[in-house]
Amino acid sequence: MDTFTELRQLADDLTDRCDTATAALVRKAVDRFSAWKFEAGEESLERALEERRKHERKPPRSPYFNTCVLAIS
Repeated sequence: MDTFTELRQLADDLTDRCDTATAALVRKAVDRFSAWKFEAGEESLERALEERRKHERKPPRSPYFNTCVLAIS
């Protein structure tokens, strides 16, 4: 069982024991962390895509480029 599942189960158990205030806090914390994790993942993906685009803009080298450089020098 992962942490989120355990925390959701804890919130359900607290609700069953009529501690709805604490259950609401646990659910709110899980939701906030999930949203933060999604946003952070989205930002990381955007940075990775930008890096990929930078490399894609460079013209591809010929497979013979290094051989030509060695022959010239």
